[in-house]
Formats: sequence, structure tokens, C-alpha cells
Amino acid sequence: MLKIEVQAAEANVKQGTSVKTGKAYSIREQDAWAYCYDQQGRPHPHPMRIRVTLEDNQQPYAPGIYTLAPESLYVDKFGQLAIRAKLRVADKSLKAA
Repeated sequence: MLKIEVQAAEANVKQGTSVKTGKAYSIREQDAWAYCYDQQGRPHPHPMRIRVTLEDNQQPYAPGIYTLAPESLYVDKFGQLAIRAKLRVADKSLKAA
């Protein structure tokens, strides 16, 4: 199970105008730390910083330990497995590092 730690309830905002469509856009992201594995399945020695994209009206995640919700996984337009992280509060057995 992939453990993800949110340390601050702050969202970063990217704004601009699309070159392709000319429409304004705004993307809200939140920094988190993922405790990943190497190609042999061993835990990586250090957490890795990731960015979680928030929905338009979604509040930032509160500090704490999370796992990926099942709806994070989907099949993309090329038929490949893809991930868009949506977090779920982790079981109490996963503790902060």
C-alpha cells in the first residue's frame, strides 16, 4: 500500500491562458510526500515529493497520512493504466515517518 503524507494544507495555483484555445485556466495543486518502492519492490530510503491536483472546489487535504483511493486509477485514451491521485485517510497502522 502506497503511503502519502501531506504536511501542509496549502494549495499552489497555476494560472494562465491556453495558447491552443485562448481560454484562461487555473490549476490547483498540493505538495505531498509519497513513500515509494524501487524496481525490485524494496521501499525507497526517502519519501519523494509529489503534487496532487485538486478539483475546482475541493479544499486542500489536511496534514496527515493518506493512501490512494481506488478512483485514482483509470484507463487512459491509449488503453494504458494511469493515475490521478485522489487521497483517502490511511488506516491508523500507517504512521508518519
